[in-house]
Amino acid sequence: MATAGLDCTVKLWDIRKFKSPKVAHKATTGCKPLGTQQAGRSVNSAFFSPSGKSIVSTTMNNYLDLTENMHTQSGTVKATTKIRHDNHTGRWLSTFMAQWHPTMTNEELFVVGSMRQPRTMELFGGETGKLLRGVKGESLTAVVSRCCFHPSQERLVVVGGNSSGRVTVAR
Repeated sequence: MATAGLDCTVKLWDIRKFKSPKVAHKATTGCKPLGTQQAGRSVNSAFFSPSGKSIVSTTMNNYLDLTENMHTQSGTVKATTKIRHDNHTGRWLSTFMAQWHPTMTNEELFVVGSMRQPRTMELFGGETGKLLRGVKGESLTAVVSRCCFHPSQERLVVVGGNSSGRVTVAR
């Protein structure tokens, strides 16, 4: 399991080693993380790729961190690829969270919103971290904070939602 948060880290845990707390009100797992990645600022999200090989994390230090094979490392782990990305959405918008395509097996992809003008949803390659495509158009009039893929393998379908509740579907 990967966790991320305000402690500025991404941590990898072996949930088989979790123990029940002896005192109900005392929050403890009874184990230490297998690996820890320092981000410098808070981490909005960390998600495993469908293959389990990579983790993409969205950080408030304006990077998308791509870490390969974190499960084979221990102690302090460094990101394999750091992608410069403006993640400061301000106080009125939901934070960005990069999301993997749930079923792509031949090429892993992830999508994230963008602060760029014109408004864009950005698709990145999971192995290289390179920007593959920016999805933009007349329908994207506001920052798309939440993005995801439809699980279809026949056709790439990207869905994005903004803080006003508007949802955009791109095929």
